[in-house]
Formats: sequence, C-alpha cells, structure tokens
Amino acid sequence: MAKYTFVIMSDSHGDRHIVQEIKDRYLGKVDMIFHNGDSELPASDPIWEGIQVVCGNCDFGDYPDYLVTQLTDLTVAQTHGHLLGINFGFEHLDLWAQEQDADICTYGHLHRPAVWKNGKTLFINPGSISQPRGEINERLYAMVTIDAKKAKIDYLTRDHKIYPALSQEVRR
Repeated sequence: MAKYTFVIMSDSHGDRHIVQEIKDRYLGKVDMIFHNGDSELPASDPIWEGIQVVCGNCDFGDYPDYLVTQLTDLTVAQTHGHLLGINFGFEHLDLWAQEQDADICTYGHLHRPAVWKNGKTLFINPGSISQPRGEINERLYAMVTIDAKKAKIDYLTRDHKIYPALSQEVRR
C-alpha cells in the first residue's frame, strides 16, 4: 500500500478565512483535503477547487451529502453525519461505511474530535475548526498519515500547531 497524507476539517460555519488558510497551506503538499460540511459557504465558491466537500445541515446549494474517494488502494468515505443520525449513535454511520467498503470514514457535525475503529474502518472526526464543543475547547482540524501498517492522526490548532493530547497511532 502506498503512503497517503490527508487534511480533514469540518464545521467552519462561515469562517472562509480559515478554510482558505488551510487550503493555501496544504494544497499540492498532501494527497487530499476534505471538508466535512457546515461551511455555510456557497457550493459555487472557488475555494472548493481541490477540496472534497460534503453538505452539512447548515449548508444550502449543490453539495453532495456523501462522497466516496477511491485511491489506488484506499477507500475514503465522507459525510457530515447528520443524515445518519450520529447525534444518537454511530450504527448508521458504521453500516454506511461498511457498505462503501471504507478504509477510512470521516465525518463532522458533532464539533468534537474523535478517532475509533470498527472492523477495517478507521473513523475520524476532525472536530470543528471554528466552534468546538465538549470537553476539548480547541478549534481543530486533523492531519492523517496512513500506510499499510498504521494510521497516524494528529490534531492541529488554527495556528497549525499539533495538539499533542489527541495525537495517536492506530494499527491497520
């Protein structure tokens, strides 16, 4: 398996500046950039060129609800999560990820960073880049590096510094 690096952000809620800053920092330097919805920006905004973006419950326009990105040897399933009822549990998200045969499933909506694995699928919520919720009150996005043996997940703050308490490696 090849080695891939992704940047994942979500729930920017109208803060175009931070989306542009992350895009400018990483476009062309990582394999993919994902935005998991609730940008509150128009779907036609040129900011989305080079970013895989899905619709959140606060978005309007021609965004897809779900995206599945197939790389040579890796499948990434992406959604905001609200349509799968993640406020009430992860069963529907897990089932959808299994249906996609996803290696990685990334989602947003909860504004809380999370990493967990079920079967072969690694689930990643990058938290919110603008409006965090829960016990970790830090505006975050995620950097994921994955190869055949492991995935390394680092959470970064808006000033692009690693938030070390959340960094982890997960065996594949």
